[in-house]
Amino acid sequence: MSWPAEKLPRNMKTEQHLSKNGLTDKQFLVIAFETVKYLGWRIRFISDAGVIAYTDNGEHSWNGEITVKLKESGAIVQCVTISNLLNDCGRSEAAVRAFIFSFEKLKSEISEDEVREKYKTYKKDFVPAYEDTLKPDIRPKFHFFGGLLSFFKPATGYFFTPILIVLNILIYLIMVCSGISVFEPDAASMTVWGANATIYTLGGQWWRLITSCFIHFGFIHLLLNMYALAFVGLFLEPYLGRAKFITAYLLAGIFASVISLWWHDNTVSAGASGAIFGLYGVFLALLSTNHIKHSMRKGLLTNIGLFVVYNLVYGYFKVGIDNAAHLGGLLAGLMIGYAYYPALQKPGKALLKWLTPILSATVVILVSAVIYINLAKSDKVTYQKQIQEFYKIDTNALKVLRGQENSTGEELSRVLQQGKSAWSHGIELLTELDKMNLSNRLHLRNQTLIKYCRLRIKTCELIALAPEQGINSYSPEIQQINTKIGKVLDDLK
Repeated sequence: MSWPAEKLPRNMKTEQHLSKNGLTDKQFLVIAFETVKYLGWRIRFISDAGVIAYTDNGEHSWNGEITVKLKESGAIVQCVTISNLLNDCGRSEAAVRAFIFSFEKLKSEISEDEVREKYKTYKKDFVPAYEDTLKPDIRPKFHFFGGLLSFFKPATGYFFTPILIVLNILIYLIMVCSGISVFEPDAASMTVWGANATIYTLGGQWWRLITSCFIHFGFIHLLLNMYALAFVGLFLEPYLGRAKFITAYLLAGIFASVISLWWHDNTVSAGASGAIFGLYGVFLALLSTNHIKHSMRKGLLTNIGLFVVYNLVYGYFKVGIDNAAHLGGLLAGLMIGYAYYPALQKPGKALLKWLTPILSATVVILVSAVIYINLAKSDKVTYQKQIQEFYKIDTNALKVLRGQENSTGEELSRVLQQGKSAWSHGIELLTELDKMNLSNRLHLRNQTLIKYCRLRIKTCELIALAPEQGINSYSPEIQQINTKIGKVLDDLK
């Protein structure tokens, strides 16, 4: 015969208070851990709130679960029989008595120096707060009827994650209601809403470094990012606490945006992925230390490492994904995670608790500011502004020619001369731009654009040889040049 644990007879579940008698929490915990070892019981886990162990040492058939839970004035020592059989009656009470007797015995044998050294050793195996059943469960509760709504409700230990998710969704819905495409908004529309656009951001609109982290290129982009945010936030926020979590998120997002500007010659980027990669970076940094229990470290490191590597590799081969922002966020997260480590190791130190987020913010913002200012002064910004002038010249020239498709004779000759002059001016402009300190990619692009202009001029010259045939003349020479222009345009894409 057996009973559910909550309906055990009194002599199969025993609970007793154990006074501190002047011991500090650290002394009490060390003596409790040593008592469990002294009795030969198997430790399930230890934390700064107490210990849970099994009384079975491998030699006896009876097994009970003993819990020592630290309180303000002492501890609650509880033992519950696990097998729940009639012949187990009284054994839980005997286990509690054995623990208290051994605890009092060891209390006088362990010196203060031993307490300090042993506590350091034990602390390495403390379970994280979100896995400590001796403390209130700080993770959000998911009920059958609550469903997915629980992911969007702020709770203790899960406060900023749902706020960020809801905020990103609300901004997306407002954008869609204003007329933005549901699945594929264009770069111009995203720029209006605060995307990280090279010319505008480096032209003084620095706030785009932040706003770009809250807008997304369509529903799928938003869905994938919010899923990744919910996953990492569920584990990491209760572990870091509100202040450290939101600080890491925003700093990683800003740094990711700056690195995106630094890496790309010209970009219009948006999305929370840089900030989210930062949170994964924080997690990876902590997993590389001894702060997280060794038994948990391998599994988490494998899962998070695979997520990061997969997304970086996928982003490398997939056009349109800003891997520079991902790497920037990840790097910021790693730095922030190591900066947080001392404060997480000493949670009782109020100075470290607030100093680490402040110092992290100061360093990341200063580094970001230095990169931003240097980029704003670089030839890259001047080039992007000047190249817009070239595109206007090209667009206007093509517009004029296409508007004269039915023209012939002198009128057509005049239009063709205007086209030649426009693309000649374009060549002069590109030649000057090529003298700037630019990336090899932009220099190569300039040469390709110059080649394009020369082909356009050659087309005008060939049509001018027989103006009576009009612009739609399709001589073999013109067809050959048009084929070359098409190839150049493909190269430019």
